[in-house]
Amino acid sequence: MNPIILIASKESGELLGSGRGLGWLLALSVILSVLALLLVSNTELSLLDNAQVVYMVMGTITALGGLLALVLGSDAIAGEKERGTLIPLLLTPLTTTQMVLGKMGGQVVAWVLMYALSLPYLWAVGSSGQNLVQAIAYLALFGTPVVLGFGFYAIGLSARFGNVRTALLAALITLMLLASPLLIGPSLRQSTLGKLFDMVNPFSAALNTFDSVVIDSQPFSMQLGRFSVTLIWLALTLWFARRSAQAMEI
Repeated sequence: MNPIILIASKESGELLGSGRGLGWLLALSVILSVLALLLVSNTELSLLDNAQVVYMVMGTITALGGLLALVLGSDAIAGEKERGTLIPLLLTPLTTTQMVLGKMGGQVVAWVLMYALSLPYLWAVGSSGQNLVQAIAYLALFGTPVVLGFGFYAIGLSARFGNVRTALLAALITLMLLASPLLIGPSLRQSTLGKLFDMVNPFSAALNTFDSVVIDSQPFSMQLGRFSVTLIWLALTLWFARRSAQAMEI
């Protein structure tokens, strides 16, 4: 059997069979439940336009997916090293690329599960409004490369640092920086520095697309530049993960 499939199956089995992996998915479900409840029951938040609420939920789901990817990715190689299972893995006949792609198996499964878990919440807050189907489709199309890019990035950090906590800390700092458009005001994002940051930030590209499609009902042809940013992010992080794995010290 292909080594990528073997490693991916192992990673997926450990995620689904471990209390830690299921605990993370449960925690993320609780967060989405609380968010949906606030948006529906809070007087001020409930006055928001329906499309604006769906946009907020899409951004939160993408951020939570990135967080889960960072947690799993930071453990991918450094965790193997700390548990003493890295050398046996490296002695198997597989390339660095195969190892990195195989390690992504658990993260792909985690994102698919999280995406599936998020659909009822999107439906709950957006069923009475516009562009719900587009929201579901664009969350998959733009959220996937952003989230998996965070996973590759964390794997690269895990290989370079060889320590789970250090890799996770560095990864979280990056996530907070890239996901900052969720928190900062529109006026700051419209500044020259904010516009430049948005142009190269994959998270901003996804958020701006969600805004453009769900709120403004713009077509996919107007999202091609932003989609390219997310694909470039995915390609660069894959390259970083491969190079880091090749250069890691056992």
